[in-house]
Amino acid sequence: MDVSVVIRTKNEADCIGATLESLNRQAFGGKYEVIIVDSGSTDATLDIAGRYDARVLTMLPTAFSYGWALNMGAGAATGEFIVNLSAHAVPTDEKWLVNLISGFEDNSVAGVYGRQISEGNINPFEALKNRSFFGEKRARFTANQDKSPEQIHFSNSNAAIRKEVWEKFRFNEEVGWAEDILWQKEVLDAGLSIVYKPDAAVYHTHPIELYRAYKSSRDCAYALSLIKHKRKAMALVLYDTVIMLGFLTGSVFENLRYVLTQKYFQYLGVTPLYIASAWVGWLIGRCEYRLDKPYRCLNNMAKRPKK
Repeated sequence: MDVSVVIRTKNEADCIGATLESLNRQAFGGKYEVIIVDSGSTDATLDIAGRYDARVLTMLPTAFSYGWALNMGAGAATGEFIVNLSAHAVPTDEKWLVNLISGFEDNSVAGVYGRQISEGNINPFEALKNRSFFGEKRARFTANQDKSPEQIHFSNSNAAIRKEVWEKFRFNEEVGWAEDILWQKEVLDAGLSIVYKPDAAVYHTHPIELYRAYKSSRDCAYALSLIKHKRKAMALVLYDTVIMLGFLTGSVFENLRYVLTQKYFQYLGVTPLYIASAWVGWLIGRCEYRLDKPYRCLNNMAKRPKK
């Protein structure tokens, strides 16, 4: 097997069919398999998946973390390359898989990630962010470059890794989020590289949810602080608060300007709330790190089977 595509699911009935259908249309000359890791779907997700040639693995919803699910899928994979794809990330064309795998141009490439395009009429804030994160130019990153972790947007929503690299650097199963950021740091520090391929694009949009904006920002802020070995002291919480307040206003106006120029007028009212949720999450994540709070899915870990 050349490639194993691992898809995480939970109640993805609205999207999983389109994603699997797009995989069926891939113009890929090699052999590939599809592995679905489901964490307790109660809708028609598994019924839809059953119509396609996909292997389904299941886990308890109480045991879920992104890293745990990804490692479960990777452990079952038989391909040389493992593609991690969100259930609601739909490849934009039939060359997506070819373009993604072509990023492994030499043995030093540990992972390749592709572009993410969000629908602005569903979530303009995510559309603006992804337009900034995922540009049109190909890039290759190494630890020797003067790049901070937040400038490299390796994401398991649309990425491929070498299985032999995964066997040495598995995804962190303790963090609730940002397992891809931590993995990115580990492989770069080991002297490997990561490639960004904008021609391996997917449509990937989340509905507007204030808690999701808060939680993703909180967990990413903690992970980035961990990677960059930020100082830990209560006095620095005030410093982070000042930083947050300084960026919050500018971020609100930037997003309001985007909403207005794109004529997404229906989102004007929620813009300040959404952006504030994200920045408060960032502040909480930084504070948890500064105060040396444990960042682990303790309840989930206790309910997982022993390895």
